[in-house]
Amino acid sequence: MWREGYVPGGTTRFFCRALGHGDDVALLLHGWPEDGTAWRHVAPRLADNGWRVVAPDLKGFGRSDAPKSGYDPQTLGDEISQLIRNLHVRKAVVVGHDWGGAVALATAFRHPGHVRHLVMMSSPYRQIDLKAAWHIPLFNLPILPEIAFRIAPRQLVRAAVRYAAERDDVFDDEALARYGAAIAAAPKGWLSYYRTMSRQAVTAWAMRRVRKAIPVLDDPGPPNTLRVPVTVVWGHEDRATPLHLGRRVAYDLKGDLVSIPGVGHFPHEEDPDAVAEILLQITKAAAA
Repeated sequence: MWREGYVPGGTTRFFCRALGHGDDVALLLHGWPEDGTAWRHVAPRLADNGWRVVAPDLKGFGRSDAPKSGYDPQTLGDEISQLIRNLHVRKAVVVGHDWGGAVALATAFRHPGHVRHLVMMSSPYRQIDLKAAWHIPLFNLPILPEIAFRIAPRQLVRAAVRYAAERDDVFDDEALARYGAAIAAAPKGWLSYYRTMSRQAVTAWAMRRVRKAIPVLDDPGPPNTLRVPVTVVWGHEDRATPLHLGRRVAYDLKGDLVSIPGVGHFPHEEDPDAVAEILLQITKAAAA
């Protein structure tokens, strides 16, 4: 039986769902356009194997707070670190899909002492393929995205899922309605991820290209070293964030890449058994 309630992370209240008990905690962070219920098929497998699983709605999504500011990586990472502390554990295995992966990575960089193992799932780092993720420039437009997602959230979620998922049949009407409600609640909040973090990523990528093209400019150097073990999980047929981005994430973070065949951008929903098995292997190693 899921337990539900609010847990503070700094000044932000996160609406959390939890399964299982104990000191071994797996924190599951969803992406767009979902909420914490996206892990409903994966979490029970972890809980049955002795883990306490916590699946919050991200800041700006669903029933969590959606303040006007604080969507930069530093603030988001600090808030998740405080959320982990408020779960009364020192460390958690942190799993992040899509934007949840970016938040999880910021947490691991800034607070490695609170992360036992990081799992990045369908979540780019240092590179964005705008040919595939063509929605990012659209979401950076003023006003229009807010209006669109207020008027037709469910229809837009359905269109996004059809584009990004290889197996869109696993998203039933109830799930689509739930996700539509989650992003319609405060679209200005979750749009801040695109208007803050994606702009920073694109700017950093452009600067690296300029420096590479002009030898007299300073070498930006390698990416920061991550001080926690990392596994990168990707859907082999992902159209929104293609597999070549996953290979780059694994290379930059010095982690292992696990590609799941036959699924797209939502491995945890398209093949929850495969994802659960991967996470069980990771959590088993983390608990050792």
